[in-house]
Amino acid sequence: MELTLRSKDSWETVDIPDENILGILTPIPQKSVAVPLQPVIAAATEFLMNYQRILILVNDYTRPTPNQPFLTPLLPILRARQTKILIGLGTHRKATENELKSILGLDTFFALSSAIIQHDARDPATLFFLGKTSFGTDVFLNRQIVWADAILTINSIEPHYFAGYTGGRKCFIPGSAGYETTIHNHNLLLHPASAPLSLQDNPVHLDMTEAAKMVAKPIFSIQIVQDANHRILSVHYGDLFTSFEDACIDAYKLFALPIKEKADIVLSILQPPYDINFYQSQRALEFGIYALKQGGIHITVSRCYEGIGNDQFIQVLSSCNKPDYLLRGEKSDHPGWYKAARIARALQKARLYTVMGVEDQVIKSCFMTPFPSIKQALAAAFNELGNKARLYIIPDAGVVVPIPINS
Repeated sequence: MELTLRSKDSWETVDIPDENILGILTPIPQKSVAVPLQPVIAAATEFLMNYQRILILVNDYTRPTPNQPFLTPLLPILRARQTKILIGLGTHRKATENELKSILGLDTFFALSSAIIQHDARDPATLFFLGKTSFGTDVFLNRQIVWADAILTINSIEPHYFAGYTGGRKCFIPGSAGYETTIHNHNLLLHPASAPLSLQDNPVHLDMTEAAKMVAKPIFSIQIVQDANHRILSVHYGDLFTSFEDACIDAYKLFALPIKEKADIVLSILQPPYDINFYQSQRALEFGIYALKQGGIHITVSRCYEGIGNDQFIQVLSSCNKPDYLLRGEKSDHPGWYKAARIARALQKARLYTVMGVEDQVIKSCFMTPFPSIKQALAAAFNELGNKARLYIIPDAGVVVPIPINS
């Protein structure tokens, strides 16, 4: 089979014998149905009519959330009130002006540009203490929540590699939370239930939910499920927790892909916006590894057009003689520990190859093996595992979570 695949900085054609290909894993096709947005806008308008100080919480540039179709029709009521827009950056960098335009849509950006606030998790002056969860997380959130009479939140629901799903309660942790709050929450990620598409008994999710329930403000929630082409497939709205749970049911049908057997090699290729940097590219590994046999090889392909991103997980990994050390004893307070520990756990199951727009020495410091092309990575994998090794290819690895049906 001849395949043209997106490589780290271009497109690459590779030839793979048919007998080696176990399957090409793509999202289950969904019917294209026009989702009526007017009922959402009407319900949001009715909600906002009752309040004067409105805080809008939206995702950052790493989530392809379609805010514009919802915010633009609401502009008349938003401009008639005291409105602020908080960009839920979590621990990510600030968005550029062009990214803000993309996040909000041009109409909202220009109409409310003076009201845009980019969350800074590391600035204690912008935070307030809300309480402690039963998991021991001190909940510090952005002070704009105190200012607001009511909150409008817009989120997209996708798989998240240890919180189960994005969206919903994540607009508070990590979206608008203090740095230490996020780190404490994320350090719960080695629990077996802290996995993609997993909510039951997932301590990361349960901790986030407890924190969100501490916010004693009226909240109108818009939770959106989109396919890989960014078509809106469903919208759930109203109560934050109910709308999130209902959207997760739809998201599971979209993103979960049952497989009958596991492969020796998994080739996971990230598409925008998930290929922005090395930090975000872990998504491909965390999803793809569920389709991989013990002792197999996972190949992550990502442009990483902004380089590394947050490098704290690299600092942790590069300081270890063996990644297994991260999985022994107590959790570290180092902010990069949680992401490094997930990679360390993956390394217990598989060898990790990469084709990325990141320097080789950085990849090697994370106990991964870099290659300049998909063709060379595959050749090395087959040389290692034998010419009868079976392969899964995941062309859009950010939106597919393989689910072994016999596990």
